[in-house]
Amino acid sequence: MMKIKEHCGIFATIGENSVKYTYDGLKLLQHRGQESAGISFVEDGIKTIKGLGLVEEALNEKEVLQIKSKFSIGHVRYSTTGKTTLQEAQPLSNEKLSIAFNGTIANYFEFGNYSTDTEFILDFLSKDIKEGKDIVYAVKHFMDIADGAYSMVILDDKKRVLAVRDPKGFRPLVMGKIGESIVFSSEDSSIKQLGGKVLKDVLPGEIILVNSDGKILSDKVPSTSFHTCAFEYIYFSRADSKIDGVSVYMSRIRLGEILAKNHPAKADIVVPVPESSRPIAIGYSRESKIPLEEALIRTIVSKRSFIMPTNDKRKSVLEEKFGIVEDAVKGKRIVLIDDSIVRGNTMKRIIMLLRNSGAKEIHVRVGSPMIKYPCYMGIDFPSRSELIASNKDENEIAKILGADSIEYLTVDEMKQAIGRDSLCTACFTGIYPLKRNYSLQVMESVFNR
Repeated sequence: MMKIKEHCGIFATIGENSVKYTYDGLKLLQHRGQESAGISFVEDGIKTIKGLGLVEEALNEKEVLQIKSKFSIGHVRYSTTGKTTLQEAQPLSNEKLSIAFNGTIANYFEFGNYSTDTEFILDFLSKDIKEGKDIVYAVKHFMDIADGAYSMVILDDKKRVLAVRDPKGFRPLVMGKIGESIVFSSEDSSIKQLGGKVLKDVLPGEIILVNSDGKILSDKVPSTSFHTCAFEYIYFSRADSKIDGVSVYMSRIRLGEILAKNHPAKADIVVPVPESSRPIAIGYSRESKIPLEEALIRTIVSKRSFIMPTNDKRKSVLEEKFGIVEDAVKGKRIVLIDDSIVRGNTMKRIIMLLRNSGAKEIHVRVGSPMIKYPCYMGIDFPSRSELIASNKDENEIAKILGADSIEYLTVDEMKQAIGRDSLCTACFTGIYPLKRNYSLQVMESVFNR
């Protein structure tokens, strides 16, 4: 069985220039997935174009501009295994349906031998529709039996688009308008950058159906508690996005302020690890009164090493990822700010580069709690053995990384900074807000086969 391969970006457009808007929207969600991209559209039935690599590598822009369909959905993806195939790239479609999906269905293995949970969703919905059920009924039926995280857009051969967010609201999903076209996106920043207007966040448990004539219908399944992924605020989402009305940028600023107040270090400069930790470092610098220096230079061609599928690929990215401004760090005591540490590969290399450039002391401060547990709601750390903090304390981690000290935020400090309690903190606490109480042993055995 393949490991789950989801933490992605989705975009959909209903209206003029549909495929072009979806193509442009995917480029603006590229930070959410860099291994494949695809678009499904209706033109004498459902058709899908997709490829491996970044959006502009996977999809031919000239071909995209020639497609005149008014109905399209798109997807950018990263995988959590070394196997990246065109067959597994999304959207996943058949003659009747196409699905672009962001999340993980934690219990999909209970329903048959599917290679991915997206394949399970497509098959499940298709069976209900084949039996004469309405598509909204099929989606509700799926939501009743599915356990896990899912924000998705669905296109059918009747020129209808559905946007669906799971009842816990693990993954963000936003509805907007560009001109007269209705759009859905994983993040509101992409809609705004395309000149559009954000209409609303799709609510946890909500199903929005846009008919072929543009009529919008909304339905909702019961939702008792929300658990939006904390990592959306810490790392994944663009800083100019809002999730459920909460600013990602301001959350990151507050992460840094609380980090400086509760986890100080004696230092000469604050240095951020680009890109997502920059606002955290700004907050730390403001609160601590220690000047910020952009002493780490991220290369323009670098990809996000966290979302590379294998350790070898992650290491090859790190070789080219950062340059050091030696004059800024030589002889200095540094507070090195990162948003999170998962495996430790990036941080260990950065510390080595800073030492080689003459840094006197390096004190690492992390704008999130210690990641101790696997995620089964759509993030790439399915095994405890991959996590540097799974069974080590801060002193042990500092020694492994080569730092003089390291301190993390607590879960309560993180919630205070983000400004909401309704967060999924499973990777920090081991408490999974799923319908069923799966044991770690069962989940790890399934996800790592």
